[in-house]
Amino acid sequence: MKDLDPLVEVITLTIYTAYIRNVQKPNSLLIIARPESGKTEVMKKFIPNKNIVYLSDVTAFGIERDYLHRIETGEIRHIIIPDLLKPLSRKESTVKTFITMMNGLIEEGIASVSTYATRRSSETHVKCGIITAITGEELRDQRHNWGRIGFLSRIVPFSYSYSIESVKKVFDHILRLDYLKEHNIELRRIPKNDKEIKLPRRYAQAILPSTTVIAKAQKTYGCRLQKQFQALLQASALERGRASVNSRNVDRILHLMNW
Repeated sequence: MKDLDPLVEVITLTIYTAYIRNVQKPNSLLIIARPESGKTEVMKKFIPNKNIVYLSDVTAFGIERDYLHRIETGEIRHIIIPDLLKPLSRKESTVKTFITMMNGLIEEGIASVSTYATRRSSETHVKCGIITAITGEELRDQRHNWGRIGFLSRIVPFSYSYSIESVKKVFDHILRLDYLKEHNIELRRIPKNDKEIKLPRRYAQAILPSTTVIAKAQKTYGCRLQKQFQALLQASALERGRASVNSRNVDRILHLMNW
């Protein structure tokens, strides 16, 4: 549906960040929207794309056992978790282990692992992006202690809501049974080999004011956010078949940053 185009676009660009050679790590994305906003339906549409795994539920042990070696080889570059609250609803010790794993995976990377369940040694730091979602009400729920959950500061937030007119269009879409005709989203320009995308300083600087506004709302300095927004600029160029960021890519990302 056209109303969900910005959501499709930001997920698409997040996936493309995994194929840029001169980016430290794939971006991670947190989608924030009300129930029935189409978050899960849209994320499911990306399942057919290579290098993506879709997990309805997950633990740190499950990632170590089943997916870490595939992340290391590049077979998996993004993990999609449709409901962030689900893996964070277990007992406290399990949640803390999961958070620690996610912090490492999406930021500095995971090298050697030696636990009672897993032994693994690697000279490289294994990194992977996460695409996940939560409702605004759950995010504001103080019982979850979101402020102490480190990986939320390592992930790009994307929030959206429907206007009354958009809600009417959604119902019209449902009444016509158009949702039965929807198709998966297959990304056609994923490169076989990672590409280096040039980012002139003036274009990186053009998004800095918007980064500062978002960082202030998150009560962070914004250093991580700026890196990830710059990666989105580069992903926009890559997705359009260009080797360098231009002013159109800046306009595109600034538009998405306003959601």
